[in-house]
Amino acid sequence: MTKTITVLAKADLLNKNAKASNELTDAVSEANGRAFKFVYNAQEIVELALRAERRLERSGLPQADRVGFEATFSHEGPGAKAYKFTATGRSVTLRRATKGWVLVSIDEISVYPAQSERVSYRATPKQIEEMRRRAVLDLTPICAAA
Repeated sequence: MTKTITVLAKADLLNKNAKASNELTDAVSEANGRAFKFVYNAQEIVELALRAERRLERSGLPQADRVGFEATFSHEGPGAKAYKFTATGRSVTLRRATKGWVLVSIDEISVYPAQSERVSYRATPKQIEEMRRRAVLDLTPICAAA
């Protein structure tokens, strides 16, 4: 993608009813082509951005430190176990920017029968260190009995 497309504006980060913009809808339609199975539509991509933001909320990472965090969602495969072959699907990569979540790419992938959706998060080393620090902030070590 050459143009930056905002998926979820900063003002909508906690809005469960956020709607896809026309710009996002057009970009997703172009990327998906005629495919309608195993792909994400524009509104689903907004929901993926909301999921990624909730992941950041749970981590306790401050708003100012969230820029650069990435989330990749790979669509689930065919549900029928009788389906023997791979199918063509799409994965979506989003990046947290100052202004909210932006679309990085929509890529063609192979999905397999009974494959569940795959989610992958990537963070900068600084973000990972801060998440680790906050994860154990409320813990007190147990002293060994003498």
